[in-house]
Amino acid sequence: RPEATAETFGAALPGEPGPWLRTGDLGFLDAAGHLFVTGRLKDLIVVAGKNHYPSDLEQAAEAADPAVRPHFTAAFAVEREDREAIVVLAEVKPTAVEGLDVEAVGRAIMRRVAADHEIAVDEVALLAPGQIPKTTSGKVQRALARETWQAGGFEVLGAVRREARR
Repeated sequence: RPEATAETFGAALPGEPGPWLRTGDLGFLDAAGHLFVTGRLKDLIVVAGKNHYPSDLEQAAEAADPAVRPHFTAAFAVEREDREAIVVLAEVKPTAVEGLDVEAVGRAIMRRVAADHEIAVDEVALLAPGQIPKTTSGKVQRALARETWQAGGFEVLGAVRREARR
């Protein structure tokens, strides 16, 4: 795949000798010149011209209700009706499955993400424990989570959708 190879290994920066390796990582240099990696370009959610790190949305979702299993959420964008729609998948703690109020937990997640990040979540799907795909090092595999969700491959306990605006 010569085009992909050139894009990855032949990146150019204005006024800088190259070529440069395009890793897909996002980050910044602090005043002392230390590099901080903050996320991955492919995971970045852009809505109305504003960038959102999925990890920030996931952290808000996890704090929204005690039924949500910490570190087992995935936030991503999907195309819906010519716009980016935000979906949050959240595993439920094993102790919270029985008697789960899907509507209350889903709405709590939507409210918390909106309050913390000024962005509307279009859909929250609550999943049975053990559903969110992770790497061997424990990182959430958001792209695989999106693909699996779109293919209907998760055991969904319930979902809440944002009400359409009139």
